[in-house]
Amino acid sequence: MRKLSEEELKWIHTRLKSLHIRYTEVYEEIFDHYCTTLENTPELESPRAIAKLNQSFAWSVVKNMDKELEKNVSKQMNLVQIAYLKFWNFGSKGFLVVLGVVIGVVLFFAVVPETELLISLLIIVSVGLIIAKYILQKNLPFTLKHKPIGSWPASVAKRISLFGNVYVWIYIMPKIFLEDKTLASPLFSNAVLILTLFGILYAASLVAVAFNSPKSKLI
Repeated sequence: MRKLSEEELKWIHTRLKSLHIRYTEVYEEIFDHYCTTLENTPELESPRAIAKLNQSFAWSVVKNMDKELEKNVSKQMNLVQIAYLKFWNFGSKGFLVVLGVVIGVVLFFAVVPETELLISLLIIVSVGLIIAKYILQKNLPFTLKHKPIGSWPASVAKRISLFGNVYVWIYIMPKIFLEDKTLASPLFSNAVLILTLFGILYAASLVAVAFNSPKSKLI
């Protein structure tokens, strides 16, 4: 086994960056594979080994690896979110948190006028999304250049964006198309109350995942 030179390591990074790999985990796996293979290959035979590696990790192969990782992380995140939503597994703390959410939402609906209910909820949801995005900021820093990102933070960010878009439409569309009488009706208020409770619990599970998502460094 030989030690790779700085030039060889730099070339590997240049090669991998040219593939525009999306996720850090895939980048690191391929990088380790390149290094291990070349370390066990005599220097004179390196060009042939590099050609085989480039063929094994062509652009299409790398994109499939990104997609496969994304699917696996999504499945794992579903299980993690379901585990967080099963508040009874957290004992008295879980029950107290849910009870506090229910009481808070009910009081909110009792205090805020029906005509201002939707816009008030929209503001609350927006604040929650901003907080969740801030939690993920360290794992998903803004950059104009392409850099691999952690698959877990990226998946959480996607769900936060989807959740935000859905609830924006839920709260805004009735305001546009329904009359004030409908908005002030008990049936509509109860429907929004139920949707809000489910939304808060779902958002809380996303925040919990964001707090505990594996940290991945950018290459």
